Amino acid sequence: MQQQLSGTAVESAELKQSERFWAQYWHQMWRRSPAVARARATAHLCAYLQESCYWASANVTVRFTTVQCTLADGFQIAITCLERILKGYNPDYGSNLQVYARNAFGNVIRDQLRQQQEVNICSDWGLLRRLSQTQLTQSLLAAGLTDATPTVLVWQCFKAICTPDPKKSTRGLPTPSPAQLAQMTERYNQLRYQLSPVPDAIDAQTVLAKLRQSVKAARAYLTPTVTSLNQPQYDDASKESLDDLSLAAGETPMEQLLTIEAYAERQQYVQQLERVLEQAIAALEPPSQALLALYYQQTLTQKEIAAHLNIKQYQVSRKLSRIRQQLLLSIAQWSQESLHISMESAVLASISELIHEWLQRRYRPELLKEPE
Repeated sequence: MQQQLSGTAVESAELKQSERFWAQYWHQMWRRSPAVARARATAHLCAYLQESCYWASANVTVRFTTVQCTLADGFQIAITCLERILKGYNPDYGSNLQVYARNAFGNVIRDQLRQQQEVNICSDWGLLRRLSQTQLTQSLLAAGLTDATPTVLVWQCFKAICTPDPKKSTRGLPTPSPAQLAQMTERYNQLRYQLSPVPDAIDAQTVLAKLRQSVKAARAYLTPTVTSLNQPQYDDASKESLDDLSLAAGETPMEQLLTIEAYAERQQYVQQLERVLEQAIAALEPPSQALLALYYQQTLTQKEIAAHLNIKQYQVSRKLSRIRQQLLLSIAQWSQESLHISMESAVLASISELIHEWLQRRYRPELLKEPE
């Protein structure tokens, strides 16, 4: 009995010294403590998660070749969202804080670079067409404009007059013609009386100037310039410390180790996903399970299944779609509960295709065999 108690005490001591224990401890301190203690917890967690942030930036930035974003830029984009990531983490779900943070940091960088990529490939006028009024207003206010209402009205006139060719993309919308500028000017001078106070009348050159001001503000707001926190001070022209952390052509032993760990994590997730899908299939009604077997195992066409079940072909199509949606929902719920990741529509669409492929392999294991 005494040996058991001694062993338990040793295990408890080891647990308290473990990395995961202290990560959870500081996260609880961050969530529950007053401002002073919370700042201390934030500092600990920020230091602890910098490695996760670094590798998230390294993995994401190399994939966006059309956007000028260095590893250091991606790191700073992500680390500024630390508070948001800590709020989203729920230790009750049992996931590792570092793993969760690496995924979350990657999503933050990816979203920012996608937005920047979209902005970069749009012409000035295409960008104005794609902006929402809220985005434009926030952009103008961020640029220091105290009253954005008249400029927003000019933008509304622009959207009403400069409509894109249905056969062409909005991204490449050309500069407004003199006739269009004249129409915008006339429209603005008529609608300005709806504003309070009523702004002065303007000419076509002022309309064009306000539109260019809007473009400049929107680009600056949507793709802010990342200024390095580690930039050289005063006249010191030496490199940033983060520059020395750039990925070398060959993998270092540490990189190889992290690659192995990442592969092991992916394999673990794959196994968990397969268990989730198997449980979801087991929970289906027998007719739904039979339908999957007919379609994926016996490889019958929808028309053949319809004849076999004495129903219409469109009913077969709807039933299969509904079943795949149920499986997709189970994956989305697992992702939210286990990884704290809410899937976007584009991600869900790609996963739907993967579920289709997984069902093919599940019902026809011979597809996994490599040809001799």
